[in-house]
Amino acid sequence: MATEFTKATNKKFLQEYDITVEDDYKDTFEGYYADLKGNKITKSKEELMKDFKTVAQINSECPETMNPSMWKHTFLDDLEGVFEIVPNEIYQVRARSLDFANLTVVRGQSGWIVIDCMTTNYASRTSFNLIRQTVEDMKASAIIITHSHGDHYLGFGGVGNEDIPLYLPDKFDEMIYDERVTAGDIMSRRAKYMYGCYDQHAITHCTTNVTCAEGEHLTSIPYSKHTTYIKENITLNVDGVDVEFINTPDTEAPANMMCYFPKLHALAAADNMLQFLHNLLTFRGAKVRSGKVWSKVIDDTIVKYGTDVQVHFGGHDWHILGNAKINKYWEVQRDMFKYQHDQALRYANKGYSPNEIAEIVELPKSLSKYHCCRGLYGNVGFNVKSQFQMYLGWYDNNPAHLNELPPKEIAIKYVEGFGGEEKTLEIGKRAYDKGEYRWAATVLNHLVFANYKNKEAKEMLAKTYDQLQYQSECASFAYNYQAAAYELRHEDAKRSYPRGVSLHDLPLSALMEFLTVCVDPKILGEMNSSFEIKLEDTCESVVLVVSNGVVHTRKLSEFKNGVKGNKDDVCDLFEKKISIEDALKKGVEIKGMEDVEILINAVEFKVNEFLLCDPNKL
Repeated sequence: MATEFTKATNKKFLQEYDITVEDDYKDTFEGYYADLKGNKITKSKEELMKDFKTVAQINSECPETMNPSMWKHTFLDDLEGVFEIVPNEIYQVRARSLDFANLTVVRGQSGWIVIDCMTTNYASRTSFNLIRQTVEDMKASAIIITHSHGDHYLGFGGVGNEDIPLYLPDKFDEMIYDERVTAGDIMSRRAKYMYGCYDQHAITHCTTNVTCAEGEHLTSIPYSKHTTYIKENITLNVDGVDVEFINTPDTEAPANMMCYFPKLHALAAADNMLQFLHNLLTFRGAKVRSGKVWSKVIDDTIVKYGTDVQVHFGGHDWHILGNAKINKYWEVQRDMFKYQHDQALRYANKGYSPNEIAEIVELPKSLSKYHCCRGLYGNVGFNVKSQFQMYLGWYDNNPAHLNELPPKEIAIKYVEGFGGEEKTLEIGKRAYDKGEYRWAATVLNHLVFANYKNKEAKEMLAKTYDQLQYQSECASFAYNYQAAAYELRHEDAKRSYPRGVSLHDLPLSALMEFLTVCVDPKILGEMNSSFEIKLEDTCESVVLVVSNGVVHTRKLSEFKNGVKGNKDDVCDLFEKKISIEDALKKGVEIKGMEDVEILINAVEFKVNEFLLCDPNKL
């Protein structure tokens, strides 16, 4: 239930942002071609809109427990099915119940050129079959994957195979493992906070609720014997269609590209220009993205394609038609990214800390009035902190923050300073009753970290997060608050979750890189040795060099010890699913038994159980 303070905050928000604007809502109906059942749409856009709520009706029904802008956004792009972007040439499936990413096809000489493959094999296969059913029954003749984020490539197996021509941005293979595997366990756990894993209405539930037939994989890694890596801006003929590949690394993803179709005057923008403010640092965690670099990519696009473009589409959300409209959209996106970068550095150079900068910097109304600049996914304050971090690191140069006590220890001291647990709880409740929810969260969080068994404190903190959630325009903020509140209230939330990728599915090089961050140096002790890990069935090998509790990987090197066998057996051995004795019976060959046993014992691939709002992680 929303408090009077939350109701007042959301009412005040309406003075800052005009949610009555209808342009974006109308754009989402553009080109609706067929529904998810395959029924072709015969109504005009205007007739179709009459079957749906007006913006005024949507706004009038906003619950007290939701920010008005976030509420309106949930109704945008609500149609599901096939959209015709360019008649007879470009079609796109958008369906939130199926996937939160889009699958797009462009007509080639012999089949459909597929752009991005969604998050699951099921979603991509269903979407592509829908296009074949409603538009034209042609096979996939090529696949273009725009960037190294899983919601655009993990569904590869639903439309592709090892014989289809595949186009990937430079360093794609390296980046999907670098980001998704090396820090994958904590990133996956943080993602549950960011993407609303406890909200049945969250947009990501369409991918987490998918079940597979026996023997079928939920996701797949793109692989083809006919793969082209785009290392520079280049024009290639893809199944009879000229495609201008635009290399845009280190924008929305480390490996990233856009595509321009000159004959169709159409830009496939990947996720570089979405219909809401994007992250310069994602809440789940990733490497910081430069607003300056991102902005420059968009400006280069304006310079090269601004006079020619007529069609814009991307990996999420609805498409845009018309030269003037697209140019304005591009300019706003360009300015939005660079504004955050520039103002973060401007205030940093004046001596302001990241937290202070986040309180000061707001987008000017000339930008914030546009839906694509609203902080519905990313957040300006969060972004400007990231730009500070990118240039200057985490330290704000206040020596009080140079070597702080760990969270639990500092929490205990704060509670002592407040006069004990009862006094601290009283201070937290008083802040809550005054509507000072950020301060209440700070006080109560200290109390929870000082004594996680204090149920009254946990409930009070959860109630505080509830109100912060209800006020949040940014879904990433709202979901973080919601997840924390849920986990404070449910003891069973502290459980391990399946790893986002099976170790057996990783190339050996990626698996061994992950192994290096999963070893306990105390168990390795003073070992100074080397091992060849060789997989006979996949013809892969990696040499591990162990020194001073550190494991290094080499492709080719001399080695003292070794493990050789089939991939599944070797993986099971390092995951401790089978013993060394069982591995030997399965045909695994081991050289240097003593050192190999120490290495295996030092590796811990188990997914750990922990709460992010719990001080007791170890």
